Amino acid sequence: MQNTAVYRAKWIRDNSWTIDQILEEFPRLMTKGMIAQDFLVLHGDAASKLFETWLPCYAEKILRLARQEGKLTLPLDGLTPDGVGELALRQLPALLPPTTYKVGHGRGAKVVRHTIREGSLAFIDHKPPGTNMVGYLHEAKTCRPYPYILTLGNDESAFQAFVVIAGQALEQDTLLQAIDVCFKTFYVLDIKYPKQCEHVWEFFQSVIYELPGGESKMVKFLQTRVLACK
Repeated sequence: MQNTAVYRAKWIRDNSWTIDQILEEFPRLMTKGMIAQDFLVLHGDAASKLFETWLPCYAEKILRLARQEGKLTLPLDGLTPDGVGELALRQLPALLPPTTYKVGHGRGAKVVRHTIREGSLAFIDHKPPGTNMVGYLHEAKTCRPYPYILTLGNDESAFQAFVVIAGQALEQDTLLQAIDVCFKTFYVLDIKYPKQCEHVWEFFQSVIYELPGGESKMVKFLQTRVLACK
């Protein structure tokens, strides 16, 4: 798989296939570690940046900013470093809300604006322990044609974290690892971010992984505010 990563990336770019078609052609991409490995071959310098920068550089500042804006009411006392990191990840859809866009052309074009709640669910869907995964994934395959994160746990605390791709769930060790694999899936499969949380993934692309593109005004503005937050 490592030796064929460059070939696979070119094949995916040259063929306008669906996620299902890509995974039918390359089923081993759904083996744990394969998506991260392809990304490492293609974008080696960016591969480890989320783990290197999220907790030391961004998580606490994002929580402070969310609190200043009245978007965070939960107490932070007693949170472990991992808890701080997870809570900060969940604040991003509120700090980078969806913007309006048009579907269709001409007079028949429809203006769409998703809610922050819809953006949050398209980024991280949280379900209680004991959720029927077979039924959940069957519905996800029909209703969610994009990669996203699923967490299982009480309240907002994740006991298990998965990346859901085309109705299949890849379990990860932590929520941060799930975010990392999900982001890399968009690159490896050459697919667009969902409109509901497009700016969230653009933030990871341009600010965290430092990859070109994704530098919308909203993302640049949040980056400036986060870095200035003390």
